[in-house]
Amino acid sequence: MSMRAWADDLEATVFRVEEAGVAWITLNRPDAANARNQRMRDELMRIYAGVAADPEINVVVLTAAGDRFFCAGMDLKEAGGPETQAQRRSRLRSSRDIEVLAALPQPTVAAINGAAMGGGFEMALACDIRVISDTARVGLPELKLGLVPGGGATQRLPRIVGMARTFELLYLAPTLVGPEVVAAGLAMTSVAAADLEVSVRSVAAEIAAKPRAALFAAKELVRKGHDLPLAAGIEMELDALLFLMQARVDAATEGASAAAPAAGTTIQEMPS
Repeated sequence: MSMRAWADDLEATVFRVEEAGVAWITLNRPDAANARNQRMRDELMRIYAGVAADPEINVVVLTAAGDRFFCAGMDLKEAGGPETQAQRRSRLRSSRDIEVLAALPQPTVAAINGAAMGGGFEMALACDIRVISDTARVGLPELKLGLVPGGGATQRLPRIVGMARTFELLYLAPTLVGPEVVAAGLAMTSVAAADLEVSVRSVAAEIAAKPRAALFAAKELVRKGHDLPLAAGIEMELDALLFLMQARVDAATEGASAAAPAAGTTIQEMPS
């Protein structure tokens, strides 16, 4: 894989692409609990924009440096600096990296190798699949501070575990450990910390081995269909299936390269 110009000059993150088009994004502030400062948010925005348009990237893994923290959430030292309400609003609204992560066309996997608190947990929730080490912790402590989550937790959690469980996680603010996270329906599996990377590589490789167009279509169907009436979602699903079936026929007669959808093709662009 070639170097990406948009991944140069990174400090708060590390980016690399491995075999089968699996991209690894590593939060890289271990001495600061991998807390989300402005530099990290800006770098993630740049990386996600590049990844979304990259025809060689099929799967994205999000993880963190060190073994204590996946991400402790907002950098409180930076957030405590002097700024007006208008400046704060502008800063937070201009760096919606978690929303950009959630909107990536590629399947995404969070490899939770340490504590994921507040905004760090929200980053993991924005991924399609979560794999967690058996010693890693997650939680949403914002209400204890007189705040509410600001990275989508109040909206994504009900879609993942339902409203009742969401209220428990918000009001009581429990800290859940690996196996408890899985039991709550918030992660696919919990593995020993020493086995996390190997396990995630296996998951990512299995996903990346599937046809790119089908992967991207499946993700878009689930994401967009959730906000549609059932009948409209089923029609969108059928349109995608018909398009992919025709692509298989075309591939058999014209060659796969001529029939394959262009990178970034959306369901709306697929002819019915």
